[in-house]
Amino acid sequence: MAKFMFIKISLMAEITDADALRDAALKDFDVANMTSPDHPETADWHASEEGQEKRRQIATQDREALNQLGDPTRALELLDGVPGAKVLHVSSSIVDELEGITRREARDAWLNREGITFLPDEVLAAD
Repeated sequence: MAKFMFIKISLMAEITDADALRDAALKDFDVANMTSPDHPETADWHASEEGQEKRRQIATQDREALNQLGDPTRALELLDGVPGAKVLHVSSSIVDELEGITRREARDAWLNREGITFLPDEVLAAD
């Protein structure tokens, strides 16, 4: 009988250049093959109100830009080479902007949100 394990991995990203992030996300969006039931052709979807709204969000919101560029399928590689285990499903979402104006404040907000009570000293010293 197989056993199934839920593995939760949490990341905190620092946006070091929002303009570069958004530009890259817009380029990716513009070449992406996106459709919907109402707009089965890619060009139609991009020209639709839905497509234009999505483009505006990517151009103005870091969260949407990260969602456009983030590739959750790369997480499939996390268990490569682990004997007797394989990744079955992957999901990902950019949750929200963390409060804080310094890296340390943002890290503390992330730790609090995730319920993490311990970090190794070398991680804490990196701030």
